[in-house]
Amino acid sequence: MSENVENLIAELPLEARAGLNGQLDGHVVLAWAQHDLDEHNQLASGWVILTETSVIVQEKSGPRAIALQDISEVLTFEGLGVDRLNIIGSDRLLASLRYSRRARRDMTRLQRKIQRRLPGKVSEISNERADWLDRVERETERADTCPKCKNLIPAYADGVCPRCMQKRKILWRLLDVARPYRPQLLMALVMTLVVALMAVLPPIFYQHLIDHALEPRIYDAVQHKMVDLPMTRDQRLHSLIVWVAALLVTIIVSEWIGGWRIRILARAGTNVTRDLRHMVYAHLHTLSMRYFAKHRTGSLITRVTSDTDRLWDFIAFGSINVVRDVTMIIFIAAYMFYANWELAALALLPLPFLAVMTYYRAMKMQAMFGRMWTYWSRLTAVVGDAIPGVKVIKAFSNEKREIGRFERRSDEYTAKEQEIHIVWTALQPIVSGLMQFGTVMVWVVGGYIIITRAGSQVTLGVLTAFMSFVARFYAPIMELANSNRMITRAASSAQRVFEVLDTPPEIYSRKGSVRQESLQGSIEFKQVSFSYEGAQPALREVSLKIEPGEMIGLCGPSGAGKSTFVNLVSRFYDVTDGQLLIDAVDIRDYDVHWLRRQTGLVLQEPYLFHGTVADNVRYGNPDASPEEVIAAARAANAHDFIVAFPDGYDTLVGERGQSLSGGERQRISIARAILHNPRILILDEATSSVDSETEQKIQQALRNLVQGRTTIAIAHRLSTLMAADRLIVLDKGKVVEQGTHEELFEKEGGVYAKLLKTQLEMNSMRAFA
Repeated sequence: MSENVENLIAELPLEARAGLNGQLDGHVVLAWAQHDLDEHNQLASGWVILTETSVIVQEKSGPRAIALQDISEVLTFEGLGVDRLNIIGSDRLLASLRYSRRARRDMTRLQRKIQRRLPGKVSEISNERADWLDRVERETERADTCPKCKNLIPAYADGVCPRCMQKRKILWRLLDVARPYRPQLLMALVMTLVVALMAVLPPIFYQHLIDHALEPRIYDAVQHKMVDLPMTRDQRLHSLIVWVAALLVTIIVSEWIGGWRIRILARAGTNVTRDLRHMVYAHLHTLSMRYFAKHRTGSLITRVTSDTDRLWDFIAFGSINVVRDVTMIIFIAAYMFYANWELAALALLPLPFLAVMTYYRAMKMQAMFGRMWTYWSRLTAVVGDAIPGVKVIKAFSNEKREIGRFERRSDEYTAKEQEIHIVWTALQPIVSGLMQFGTVMVWVVGGYIIITRAGSQVTLGVLTAFMSFVARFYAPIMELANSNRMITRAASSAQRVFEVLDTPPEIYSRKGSVRQESLQGSIEFKQVSFSYEGAQPALREVSLKIEPGEMIGLCGPSGAGKSTFVNLVSRFYDVTDGQLLIDAVDIRDYDVHWLRRQTGLVLQEPYLFHGTVADNVRYGNPDASPEEVIAAARAANAHDFIVAFPDGYDTLVGERGQSLSGGERQRISIARAILHNPRILILDEATSSVDSETEQKIQQALRNLVQGRTTIAIAHRLSTLMAADRLIVLDKGKVVEQGTHEELFEKEGGVYAKLLKTQLEMNSMRAFA
């Protein structure tokens, strides 16, 4: 068996395998699905498993195998809350399995796979090609469930289980992005260790300053007590100068090294954040349309901008400062125990309590940050919706409504942020209070020892040094406790950034992908079916061949599958079942970028980028000369209105072309496609935004343009398709009619004839009105 088949058998749920009584022995599992309703529409658990020879149905009465050769057809019927999968034999119903909408995607996918393997319906398509998208979809489903705890991953977590998220692994991976800047980071790390070591020196100097200059005393091992040192005034002044000088040198060197450390880390952090931002944005452009359909624009913008920016603090300072703080704690604790273990133990007494509180606070904040990001994403989504739609907002005078919507989202985000601040700041007074408590206890116990124990080695200098050590010891602990907020926030942002980077592109160029010198432009659909989410098919078993240079008109009622048809030709999506060939080569074998260079697309809603008219016309061919830009504009009947602008071709079109009319935007987008000079031209409602006079001009230009090009045109105005060599009529995802305008118009009771009659009646009513 192949590796994929072995993986399928391994993935088959234990519940399904346990109830089969060994019927899978010797069989190859190809697919399975669970149906969750019984014949009375009550919740139940059953399985349907497809092997290479049969369909095994697991029901309450037990499993039974239906040979593929006994099945003539497999159909799905969608109802209001209850769907059915019917397995039909030559003269009877072999099985009728009921399921809820929750199981619809799996059961519909299984129906397609069974149907493809029925006798007499085995297509020329290899199983490897036909199963490709099915494997991608199953991988996506597995990503929705945590492999560790088996729980459904919340939507706000974007593919990473918040219960099982390991911050250390995520942050180590984040640091791996900084690999090109490792020399700078290593230098900063060395400087950090030096600064941490030097932080121990000032308290030691304080001790010697007091015990050897201000109040010179020494422990006499013979007398077992502290005795005054016989030092002259000059000796004491000399000692004062020496220790003060040592203290000043330490401060100057420490601050100088610290300054350079901060500068190095700031530069490295900025560069790493920039690289990560570039990586995320570049990877977004490799992802398929399916990915963008599942994610809101605000969410993706946040990942490219806010999330990467939030990582700067951690990369620049957080990671290195954690090393500094831990090192300082170790050095200071070691010296404190070396100087006096009793005072050291007393000073560190609150430490276990702080560790426990810090841990539980971190766990709580980790969950809160994930939810807070969801509210931030919703906030940016409101802005992302409102700004492009500002014309609609103003047209309906809905400014106050949009402001209110923004404020509600902003208030929701602020409330969640305040909750985090409450949890975060709750530990601050506790740490400070415990630190002060430790300081007071050291003063009390240390002072008691000095006063009552003449033989003790604790001097005023030792006690003063301990006071400084306690402050310096708890300061990094406070930093670590507070940095947990930054680390949790960084881990949450890194999780979402890596979710993008870890998403494999569904549409990609395979190894050894095809690039030809030229493209003839023949297109062939072989039993093509497609579903956007694995449930209701948008295209069903479409078989069609388009000859090079032929102009095809696609028509049909709304939702018939016209846009899906051209999306597959443009390879925005890959077929779910069947095969799509261009020049007799599977479209998935072509290099994606090369293939799209051969395809020109004019969208139903023309999109123009902010810039000049010339920039937008030249978008598909950046090296085009001004003469070529003008020629393309003339071909699209756009030249006359362009030169009428004060700045001509240098006129700024505004955001999304808002300074132009709908017809003007459409003609510029047509000029862009013309200058692209494609072998395959796709016109998706290309004349939907223009008046009849402008439409006539564009149609005249298009008649010249389509010569020698394979053209697929979609139009709701059926009159615009009369020039097509052939009309393809789609209905409910299937090709129901083909022929010329005259042939289809004369077809009594045909879909095209009904559509055209309806449009003519509507036009007459408008004219009468």
